[in-house]
Amino acid sequence: MERSGMAFVTCSRLLATILLLLAMAGRCYPQQMDHTQLSRIVDSIENLTHVVQAQAVASDKVASGLKTIISLMATDHLVCEGGWVKLRSSCYFMSKDTSNWEESRQKCINMNSDLVKITHDEEYNFLRNLAKGHNTYVGLSDRQEEGTYRWVVDGTIHKLVESWWAEGEPNNSAERCVHYYLSKDDRFNDVNCGDVFRYICEKPAQLDWNFAAVPDEETSADK
Repeated sequence: MERSGMAFVTCSRLLATILLLLAMAGRCYPQQMDHTQLSRIVDSIENLTHVVQAQAVASDKVASGLKTIISLMATDHLVCEGGWVKLRSSCYFMSKDTSNWEESRQKCINMNSDLVKITHDEEYNFLRNLAKGHNTYVGLSDRQEEGTYRWVVDGTIHKLVESWWAEGEPNNSAERCVHYYLSKDDRFNDVNCGDVFRYICEKPAQLDWNFAAVPDEETSADK
């Protein structure tokens, strides 16, 4: 088989695989798609894209279709419902009401979410600005084991990032829950879990199935 024919077959198979991945995302949409599901789908598409780019792609139509599907999976096509704000593939809800840590978590769960888990500086700073001016709970505590801080959503251990915490914090074995602390430059502080603050919930953003169709470049040019 000629190189161009082999490339066409390869691209066609990869395109079919990506369509299958997109269908998987569609089946997740009526429910809550978690970060792992979304990340795996996006990573799979990126990996397949690299394979296609390594081939001598002979079919402009297949290549165009691949490009369109990849664009649909971009974070620009992930959305949050009203009242939530988006960063990358997550949606965040900043409460206006206040409650203790456990009640705050339950309120998040009632909205199909959980108290926020923070994994990188961009997210930390984004939420710090969101919480600015208010003591605000996050989903971190050492209630399970004193001195070992875990994210409540999945139980993973938080390795203390010094720049995230107010100077000298955490510093009290009786204070088991974490919040953005208004009085200490809106950085992390450990506090009694019964204290009443605002809170931040987090859940995955969802694919927007009402996106506008991406026009075919050749068709648009002919018009």
